[in-house]
Amino acid sequence: MAMQPTKKKRVASLPQDIIELVLVRLPVSNLLRCRVVCKQWDGIIRDPQFTMAHLRHAQPRPLLFFQRGETYGKSFPSEAVLFDEAWLPSTRGVPVIEPDDFMCASCNGLVCLYSDKSTIKIANLATGESMHLAKPVKYKHSMDDHSSFYSFGFSPATNEYKVLHFLPGEERHHVGGSFSVIQVYTLGDEKWRDVRTEQALSLFCVKQTGVVNADGAMYWLTKDEESSWRRAVVSFDLRDERQKLIRLPEVIFADPAFGNPLYRITEIDSKVSVAAVQARRDSGLAGRLHVWTLDNKVKQSWILKHSIELSALYILRPHFIYGDKIAMHSGNDGIYCHELTSQKFTIDVTKLAKLLDFSPRWIGHMQSYMYVKSLVRLDAYKKAGIVCTPRRKEGWRLKKWEAWEHERSEVEELWRAGHGIQQRMHELARMMGVAISLNLPAPPDQQDSPLRRLNWVEQRRVANMLKSHLEGLDAPWAVIAQAADAACGEKKKMTLAADHAKQRKGEESEAGPSRPKRKRKPSSRFDSSTWTT
Repeated sequence: MAMQPTKKKRVASLPQDIIELVLVRLPVSNLLRCRVVCKQWDGIIRDPQFTMAHLRHAQPRPLLFFQRGETYGKSFPSEAVLFDEAWLPSTRGVPVIEPDDFMCASCNGLVCLYSDKSTIKIANLATGESMHLAKPVKYKHSMDDHSSFYSFGFSPATNEYKVLHFLPGEERHHVGGSFSVIQVYTLGDEKWRDVRTEQALSLFCVKQTGVVNADGAMYWLTKDEESSWRRAVVSFDLRDERQKLIRLPEVIFADPAFGNPLYRITEIDSKVSVAAVQARRDSGLAGRLHVWTLDNKVKQSWILKHSIELSALYILRPHFIYGDKIAMHSGNDGIYCHELTSQKFTIDVTKLAKLLDFSPRWIGHMQSYMYVKSLVRLDAYKKAGIVCTPRRKEGWRLKKWEAWEHERSEVEELWRAGHGIQQRMHELARMMGVAISLNLPAPPDQQDSPLRRLNWVEQRRVANMLKSHLEGLDAPWAVIAQAADAACGEKKKMTLAADHAKQRKGEESEAGPSRPKRKRKPSSRFDSSTWTT
């Protein structure tokens, strides 16, 4: 009888195209483990063509970035919260995001991060790989530069990633400001290049509404006094680095119930879109949302994608529509999502799904992006003197601010206190022969605490859970303590009685044998029932 082939031989006998079809549907976390299976799999997964094929299968999800800030006297570091396919927020901290980083853009699983340092950082949040780029210019004062002046995008036509920097003009200190030079860096090049614009463009609009990457171009808003929007869209083609002004559709915002609209630029289904949000004059609350999508770039034709009554909710910025859902916030502490049921509808508050409670953070410190987990590698773009790829640092080992460390230490102290009380309750119950069920695990070693790996959202949830657990121990602790006191009191009485009996026995032995006492008969005046034993 022929020997059955081993599993290793069966895997090796599969055609490579079949293996690729299977691997391309796996998430990034699984693919990173699959690389160590064999050299063939490692070569497939590391291939740039496989990376792009995997990107086409990936579904974009929300990425909420909370930049550093201070709220109610507490300082918070920068942190990112990712959402999975089930729209559940991540619990782990992102290692490559440092406490002082600001996010500028997200593209193909890569993010562009800005800080007060002399470099900006490109990082892959899924693989942990990161690289630093020297900034194009050195400013005398940090206030002359801003994270919103940078953006990052990809050109499918040339397969290139490019970083854009909008160089402020001399009048940048005045209200608004403008720019006429865009500094461009292509990943893999040795230096930045200056690209002049045909006219001065509004730096204020860029800072307020942001920049998006769609169909191989970067888009942002600029001032246009001749249109009904008083805004126009600038298109910067990443292939030939030429800009073009695109006029918005003629729309009349004349409803007396609403004030002047606020504008947002975003990307929906790989197309650039512009949203106009009108707030109610009587309350200032958000009201109507109109979303227009660029249908034809050459003809500059737009179509009305959505017309939504927000019902006192506010859209996120810059991205708020993800597939068949729209993400909003309440203005206080909640982020919600709602199904996009049709082109024109009213948000039904009873059908809102709460995604996240961001208190005590301030909504002004939050940005939303499109994000996909990808295998895009950065080591191929490394250049000496311009880019360096540091070793990956674990998020819980990064230096945190003192206030942040103190807050995490308080959570650890709550954990230790709860476990200590639980242990004493177990000991008291065991003394009384009673079994109780309390299952708070022992706190780990401080040097390897899992709390260091959690993001701030999950740390707060754990803190609330521990506080609730401690409050729940109050009642059983009081009962067990009272029962233990009663048991100790009874034991003390029994001990005293035993000691007294031993003392009497000793006295009798010293005095010699005593004559037994004669039983006393009850008096005839009393019935025997009046006697008790």
